[in-house]
Amino acid sequence: AVWNCLGFIPGQLDTTCHAFVGETVVLPCTSTPPGELSLSKSMLYWQIGTKQLVHFFQNGQDSLEGQDEKFHGRTSLFLDQMKHGNFSLKISNVQLWDDAEYSCIYRQTENHQTKKSTIKLNVSGK
Repeated sequence: AVWNCLGFIPGQLDTTCHAFVGETVVLPCTSTPPGELSLSKSMLYWQIGTKQLVHFFQNGQDSLEGQDEKFHGRTSLFLDQMKHGNFSLKISNVQLWDDAEYSCIYRQTENHQTKKSTIKLNVSGK
């Protein structure tokens, strides 16, 4: 099952998501752009705190060299929907240590405009 998030409104701070160990969760993050976004001129960071990188996207593609190894192979973006402002992150095989507060940070390279939202993930054992 893919678990949804409580009280999700695009751009709202402190959205809370809930998942059980072993399941898949989608952490929501959206922007409402006028027209299509230029993904080749965009950066998208998903991170925990300031140092733990969960997923990174730049120059139109995933860039996972600095990804925290605990998330290796378990994260993905909705690449076909990103140009329409859907920056949500899918985490598969959720683990107890995924329980954290995540930041979704979208930055445009040209005008340095940055949007940030915060999503809490609560994980329960089965």
